[in-house]
Amino acid sequence: MCEHLKDKLMKELLDTLEEKVKLIRGANTVYPDASLFITLIWAGINKISLEEAAEQLRELGYHVPSGDTVLHHLANQPYQLLETGFQRVIDTLIARARPLFDKPVTVALDFNLLEWYGEDLPFIIKAQPRKGTHTFIGFATIAVVEDGKRFMLKVVPVTPFSTKKDIVKALLTYALRFVGIKVVLMDRGFYSREIIDLLNTWVPFIMPVVTNQKVIRYKDRAVQTGDILYEMTDGTRYRMVVYEENDMVHPFATNTTYSPESIHTLYTARFGIETQYRIKNKFLGRTCSKDYSVRYFFFILAICIYNVWVLLNIVERGPGGLDPKTIPIKVDRLIYLVRKVIFFNAPSG
Repeated sequence: MCEHLKDKLMKELLDTLEEKVKLIRGANTVYPDASLFITLIWAGINKISLEEAAEQLRELGYHVPSGDTVLHHLANQPYQLLETGFQRVIDTLIARARPLFDKPVTVALDFNLLEWYGEDLPFIIKAQPRKGTHTFIGFATIAVVEDGKRFMLKVVPVTPFSTKKDIVKALLTYALRFVGIKVVLMDRGFYSREIIDLLNTWVPFIMPVVTNQKVIRYKDRAVQTGDILYEMTDGTRYRMVVYEENDMVHPFATNTTYSPESIHTLYTARFGIETQYRIKNKFLGRTCSKDYSVRYFFFILAICIYNVWVLLNIVERGPGGLDPKTIPIKVDRLIYLVRKVIFFNAPSG
């Protein structure tokens, strides 16, 4: 199994990156792109700085640039170029798992914020304070949230000029190229007239309702029947469904016909995307860089490593294999295998 996994890792994690992510190179560049990728991967899985990663790889015999050189090279890459290249990597990984998506799947949209402690820059957004700061680098993602299929499908940067409607439209439009959507799950941060109007005649959706006095009145009436037609101030309508649990009444906005119990069960799957973020963070390298392209590269590379982990578990289960809830290759095992691949493939001499 180890040899099989080793081949898969090298193919999906390094070769695919080099093939799909085309970096802008200076006239005097002496290091191949693969040397940058392997340095970044080593930094990510070991949770160390690029400088330390470069030193360790050199001791193993790899011809890699210094950490400062890697950062300088990444800083000269337009993030749009990185976004295009890494999306090709994600597309390639999804294509490997295409048979899993022959039926519509449940997906979730979410925002991911990385704390920022530097000066205000054009790409920095502001949000509720966390860990001593209210400024962040933002990303929005769409992911499949079903057991055994938990792929990240698309990542888009979030800037002060982004609108939630444009973000939702971009994520869903791209995802629909690869998967049929059974239902879209969103948190209440997406609750707005613009988003609901966009989704109403497009894809099935479920999201919690933001409470106000009018919502409270409708919610109380809906308790008697389980649902009610709710009209927003601009005339946008949706089906309000309420689910009662432990003396609490939870209102949801939806355009589906699911029962309150089914709505609640489906929505609990959304928390799978938060689990995906926690796992992704295990592959996120350390950097204090204030350059957006560098931070973007670290984030999207961690997502690609995460998707490789999902793919390898699919391969190990086999066509009629293990229960999707069974994880044959744990995260720590993947980290060990990546280390092993890089160590044993070090150049001799």
